[in-house]
Order: sequence, then structure tokens, then C-alpha cells
Amino acid sequence: MKELFQSFANYNSSVNQTIIELLKPLRKEVIMLKNKAYFQSIFETFLHNFIADQNWLRNNKDAFKENRALRDTRLISLDDKRLRNEFESDYKKLFQYRRELDDVIIQFINELDESELNRVFMYKNDKGEDVGKELWKTLLHWFNHQTHHRGQLSVLLDLIGVDHDYSAMAMRI
Repeated sequence: MKELFQSFANYNSSVNQTIIELLKPLRKEVIMLKNKAYFQSIFETFLHNFIADQNWLRNNKDAFKENRALRDTRLISLDDKRLRNEFESDYKKLFQYRRELDDVIIQFINELDESELNRVFMYKNDKGEDVGKELWKTLLHWFNHQTHHRGQLSVLLDLIGVDHDYSAMAMRI
């Protein structure tokens, strides 16, 4: 099962890199353009995925204290609000941080033992409630969450006429 999550982590990184390459040439006004999507811009949707990854890694850091990737990264300790302000003034910094965070995710998964995937660990959900779940279930949710929001990004890119096709997982793993 670990190999499956390694594939998800590598796919996640690869697709995020493709999206970054699509977004790089766009003007800031286009990236920040408000619309009627759930997250009201390309920037907000991309930032949400980044912050969600930070939060999942924070949860895992508490549960897997021995994991070097989580212990050694500065990214998961950065404050969301400070980052938002930093990225709003220079949104391309988000691209650099995204690449770094994707590397942490890959390393985190690679460091896991197969037996840890069935381990129940405790974390706090968005409402601050304590939750206990098997790691494999949270990882599946986590990677599915990313796919869901990348689908939203796909629609937003369609709406501004950016040609893309980054969903083919079989071609990337």
C-alpha cells in the first residue's frame, strides 16, 4: 500500500509543477481575478491546496515525531496569515514554497513504514475536535482533496482560455 501513496505523492508534485508552469506567464491581475468559484480566484484555490497540505503535515508531525522530513522542514511551522500577505504581494513566491512542500510530502511518505499506514493517529480537525483515523484513510482523503481542487483550477483555467491537460495520472507515475 505504501507504493500507492508514493505514487500519489509523486503525481501530486508533478501536477503541481505543471500548474505552476501554466500560471507563471499569467499576469497578477489574472491570477487574482475574483470570480464566483468556491475559492474566488486562481490564487485562492492554489493557496488553499498549499495551506491544506501544511495543515495535514502539521497533524502528521505531531503523530510521527520520528519522521525526519516533517521534523526538518520550516514550511509547516509558517503562519498561514503571514504567508497569505507575503504571497498576495508576490504570488510567485507561492510557487517556490509549493515545490518545497511537495518535496516534503514525498519524503514524508517515503520515510513511512508499511505498518504505519494502518496505525491510528490522533489529530484535530478544522473544528478543533480530536479525531482518530488510520493513516491510510487520511492520506487517501488528503490526496483526493488535492485532486478535487485541481479540478476547480482546471475549470478556472478553461474560463480564461489557458490550454491544459494535467490530469492523466497514468502518464505521470
